[in-house]
Amino acid sequence: MKEWFLTSELLDHEGMPNSRQAIAKKAKRNNWLKRKAQGEGRSLEYHISNLHEDIQKSLIVKYGEDFEIKDISSVITQLKENAAKYGDDEKPLSNVSKEILLDEISNWCTLPVYDVHAAAGAGTLIQSEYQIGTFQIPCVLLHEYGLNSENSSIIFVDGDSMEPTLSHKDKLLVDIQEYFHPVSNGVYVIRIDDAVYVKRLHWDIENGLYNIISDNSKYAPFKIDHNNGRNFKIIGKVITIIMKPVL
Repeated sequence: MKEWFLTSELLDHEGMPNSRQAIAKKAKRNNWLKRKAQGEGRSLEYHISNLHEDIQKSLIVKYGEDFEIKDISSVITQLKENAAKYGDDEKPLSNVSKEILLDEISNWCTLPVYDVHAAAGAGTLIQSEYQIGTFQIPCVLLHEYGLNSENSSIIFVDGDSMEPTLSHKDKLLVDIQEYFHPVSNGVYVIRIDDAVYVKRLHWDIENGLYNIISDNSKYAPFKIDHNNGRNFKIIGKVITIIMKPVL
């Protein structure tokens, strides 16, 4: 007996929602057993055990063999046993722990976007350090990092010295809370003299200096004394890249 059904195969059965989108929403809401359909692109198909018994009977009558139609109750019992056996093995393999639809998000935070192109290469002079726009992001994502719209901003990357960690034109979510020396090792947006950089900072405990490191080995590391070295300032800590294409 056929056990897995596409939404298109369920539409014409009494008691089912009247659109594919409605079926998909019901399936998600009720955590239906599902799997990726073979040869159907991104389509999903759902196990018959998810459905009301009247719909199961209707499907058995339409797709079952004559001997199955004559003993529908036994077939339904067997299909339920099969469903318990499938478990998660029949679900699409995924490392996604949770899905959130954008239209289900009601609380959005508006972040300032600054015209401070943090250089991942030789440095970019700050000729116009002011807000050029805003960027909206679900507040729940900021809260995961202990941030809110008051202590975070968006800054762009120039250059390739932080490849492969950061790429040219990446948009960075930056924690702009005040940091006290010495900061923990990590990637930061910093100012040295009149230029802004994004670099990895490693604290040299023995000498009381910061190692300024580029992840791209083509660029040599250097040291700086935060007490008296070249107007050094930590602007913020890089938290994550915003909406980077997956290649």
